[in-house]
Amino acid sequence: TEQGSELMKARRQLDFSDNVFGRTGLGLLFASVGNSIPSVFWCLYHILSDPIVHEAILAEVDGAIANRSNEGDKEMFILSLEELGGMEILRSAFSEALRLYHGAFTVREVTDNFVFDTKKKGQYKYLIEKGTRIMAFQATRHYSAALFDNPEKFQYDRFVPKGGKRVADIRPFGGGTRLCPGRKFIRYEVQAFVALLLMRFDMKMLRAKPNPI
Repeated sequence: TEQGSELMKARRQLDFSDNVFGRTGLGLLFASVGNSIPSVFWCLYHILSDPIVHEAILAEVDGAIANRSNEGDKEMFILSLEELGGMEILRSAFSEALRLYHGAFTVREVTDNFVFDTKKKGQYKYLIEKGTRIMAFQATRHYSAALFDNPEKFQYDRFVPKGGKRVADIRPFGGGTRLCPGRKFIRYEVQAFVALLLMRFDMKMLRAKPNPI
């Protein structure tokens, strides 16, 4: 109990059995490697790579600070949930990073026999038997041209509401009864982290120089 991060020490206080502690710890590691860490990196990468995106998100963050009623609060590098919730462009950029770089699988066990029919001309039907374990890779859906325009391209404002037109949902956090309980936390955490980096540091993307011959 004396080893590990503060998070691991706090979780030890919940009186989990060793089995549950290990299983949930593995889940946290899987979520971090499959979603959180890559999405933070790629979200920041795309923001810094495109001056238009960079300026749009900086303006959004600066606007949230400027709207504070107390002048003293405008000097504080702390963002409220309400302020983060109003940053639609930053939230959209994060969702777009999740769409493109999501790397986790969803695993389910079939509870009854069923026939999988793709309903495509010339395509076979498949009998999926009860007890079969299915691994769904949501990135296949995220790159579907039938759901997203220019699916290979990072579009920072793809998920900003436009004239009532809704963009197809992304599924980086699973679904149903196994929907990730930390999905809202990581969204706010990433938005706050990226916003604070942009507020406090003057960052830019450096281009690699060719090695001299």
